[in-house]
Amino acid sequence: MVESMSHPPVGPSTHIHHTVDFDAADEHSYLLGHSPGTPQRSIWDMLKTSQAVKLLPSVFLGVVIWFGITPTDELSVTAIHLLAVFVSCIFALITTSVDISLLVLTALTLLSVTHSFQCIDHATGQGTECRLCGEPNPLTGEMYDCKGGKEAFLHSLEGFSSSVVWLIFAAFHLGKAVEVTQLGRRLSLLMIRHFGRRIMGLAYAIVLSELLLAPFVPSNTARGGGIVLPVVLSIARSLGSTPSQDPLVGGFLMLVGAHTNFLSASMYLTGMAPNPIVVAKANQLFPDLNFSFVTWIQGSIVPALFCALCIPFILQYACGLSKTTPQSRASSDNVIKHAEAQLARMGPMSLREWQLCAVLFMCLGLWITASYTKLDSTLVALIGLVALLHMGTITWKDISNNTHAWDTLFWLGGFVTIAQQLSEAGASSFLGQKISQTINDLGLPPVPCLALAYFLTTFMFSSLSAHTVAFVGTFLDAGHALGAQPMVLTALLAYFGALGGCMTNFSTGTAAMYYAPGYISRSKWFIIGAQMAVFYLTVYFTLGMGWWKLLGWY
Repeated sequence: MVESMSHPPVGPSTHIHHTVDFDAADEHSYLLGHSPGTPQRSIWDMLKTSQAVKLLPSVFLGVVIWFGITPTDELSVTAIHLLAVFVSCIFALITTSVDISLLVLTALTLLSVTHSFQCIDHATGQGTECRLCGEPNPLTGEMYDCKGGKEAFLHSLEGFSSSVVWLIFAAFHLGKAVEVTQLGRRLSLLMIRHFGRRIMGLAYAIVLSELLLAPFVPSNTARGGGIVLPVVLSIARSLGSTPSQDPLVGGFLMLVGAHTNFLSASMYLTGMAPNPIVVAKANQLFPDLNFSFVTWIQGSIVPALFCALCIPFILQYACGLSKTTPQSRASSDNVIKHAEAQLARMGPMSLREWQLCAVLFMCLGLWITASYTKLDSTLVALIGLVALLHMGTITWKDISNNTHAWDTLFWLGGFVTIAQQLSEAGASSFLGQKISQTINDLGLPPVPCLALAYFLTTFMFSSLSAHTVAFVGTFLDAGHALGAQPMVLTALLAYFGALGGCMTNFSTGTAAMYYAPGYISRSKWFIIGAQMAVFYLTVYFTLGMGWWKLLGWY
């Protein structure tokens, strides 16, 4: 019984209840949760907007891979299952708006339930498929000594102990400290005052910051996420740009920061943690190569600086920023006057700002001297975070309320788990070998084809380090077998190891952090990433190889 919300006035002793009479259609509408008279949604309309229905193509793709590929000696059942789930997740990320953490949780749960991970046979110490635990080894007759169900679940959590994931987590909170103390706002206002006549001035300030920091901070995540991103975010907010209000300006600055981080990581041997892996494997395979720190810079400086000059213009066009109002382009003197007024209102730096500056400089110094102190980059970030908490610069409530950090910790840890398992199960090596074999069978030139394949396979990984470890040895071996020019092949693989991350928002922690504030939609990030990929490939295959020819590399 539903009472009418409007009725004629009655006396104090009068008790009148007006009821609404339903016909059959109205009653059906009411039971479905609709009020009478409102348009009814058909079942077809509800299905079209259902997340479960939108996921069907991704599920279908995964099922085809899961059941459609026949296991071989090179590609085990576990490797096939991992590929099926991973490809399905990536396709869902591209084609749907389903939350990334939900996809990762679903993937880890499915892989755990089906025992689709690599376990360790405790009797031999060798890796084996978790699904085979407790069954006899066909070669020795001995039982595999492992517990598939329990150990598969434990392996599903391995990514959450990754130091890279926790470095990202700590960097998020260092960024929160920059926000809470208003140091980021102060720095952004200073940058606006000096460079704020045009938005492009701010963009090049971000580019310059990355290029100057990169040789001294060997972690692209610590550099981009812990140092540059908080300032970029503060600049965007100071310009009045939020994900819901004038997001183009903030989105443009976020993209400049993210893509410049990839570029700076590729420019120096010390620009990214996995870079030395490329040099070590190349020098081992080609003893006369001697690809050193100086050699790396010699090869990268011309194409990288050209890219640094072009990135702001390309992203400005890709974002459609050239069509915005003059105020959005920060070209008005009012923006500078506003920055000066805000700085005057803030007054001198507070104690908490000085404390944060001291901690950030301490972290920067420890990151630069990591080769001497032997301190892990993640440990340095955690030391800085603990110091800020004990000094009262930030509180634990600031940490617990930083939902972006916790969300990123979850989904990135899950992706790292799957990437590690792809490598351990041999799926990554299998793909690399097939690519090399295809190049050989088609009679294609080995250097550009191997480099292109290496670049594109970055799309499959949520960690640039994992991609380098999994593929660089395979591609260098393939190049050696195919008679590729060692210096040029090494250079392309070295630089593309970082630049290939431009295609997705999950390729590295920095990309995930720039994506997290919500200025750029997932689909737009992928579209712009594809455009940047074409740009990088064009520059390094033309200007880059031309420069290396002048250096006498081939």
